[in-house]
Amino acid sequence: MAKKPTSNYPVFKASFLCPKYWPLWLGIGFLRIINFLPYSIQYQIGLALGKLLFLISKKRRKIAAKNIQLCFPELADNEQQKLLKEHFKNLGMTMIESGIAWWGDYRKNPENPKEKSLVSYKGLEHIESALDSGKGVLILSPHFTSLEMTGLFVSFVTQYHPVYRPHNNELMDYLIRTGRSIPTVNQETGKLEKVNPIANSDTRQMLKVLKRGESLVLLPDQRYRSKGRVIVPFCGHDAKSNPATSKIAKLTDCLVVTVFGRRTEGIKYEVEFLPAMQDFPGESLEEDTIRLHQLYEEEIKRNPTQYLWVHNRWDLKKL
Repeated sequence: MAKKPTSNYPVFKASFLCPKYWPLWLGIGFLRIINFLPYSIQYQIGLALGKLLFLISKKRRKIAAKNIQLCFPELADNEQQKLLKEHFKNLGMTMIESGIAWWGDYRKNPENPKEKSLVSYKGLEHIESALDSGKGVLILSPHFTSLEMTGLFVSFVTQYHPVYRPHNNELMDYLIRTGRSIPTVNQETGKLEKVNPIANSDTRQMLKVLKRGESLVLLPDQRYRSKGRVIVPFCGHDAKSNPATSKIAKLTDCLVVTVFGRRTEGIKYEVEFLPAMQDFPGESLEEDTIRLHQLYEEEIKRNPTQYLWVHNRWDLKKL
């Protein structure tokens, strides 16, 4: 099995109490209160928040509508509109799920949390086989709206280091890092530990983790404008893409396993692990990235309302 990750937990700063952060604290307080309610009520609030977001988030609504139009041209206008509205309901659920993932029962009871009752797994044999290989395991989790819960459910299967994009707002960055620092019990000491997320710019730390035979979760599918990008098809349209998965796999000889989280009914979920990629990486960064895109596309077709359409994936200029 993979080794246990080391701990480096984010530190609260007194400056986070300054007035400029008060609106954010109000929003966080609202989510924290909702977190105490029964799951059935949280679900209804999530749907209501999604409907509200659809009405007030004009820019994101336009981005999502254009993305859906690009990827599902075969759908009639009314079908695209229906998909768009369902997507925003799922976005509302994302906000509720952040509260569950950040403050759930697993933080007090990590060995037998009540959140385990919310998930069923498929393909556990694939991740277990990868973990038993003795190699590092790079787990790919594309941007679907149940992302926070997927990360939590993966932590019930393996301890891992999450990779995240640092936020420009320092308090929000602290909250994200704290929320994704999932507590685990060190089997050697019996003590509770928390694993700090790794910034997506810290490639050196990612490589160290995988070379030690540990697990790393990477979110690989968003637009990538930086040097070294590849431009390859994604859902039938050229997209600026990050070939980091291929590069990391080549440098560390890790296994690459893709995981998909699906919101199934209310606050219930299915998490599926695919088999480790075979003959990966190949000789071409472009071909490797296309292989990964094809996996994501299959899941998007299966679960279209839950992909993160509000992200400007295809670098749309006119809306």
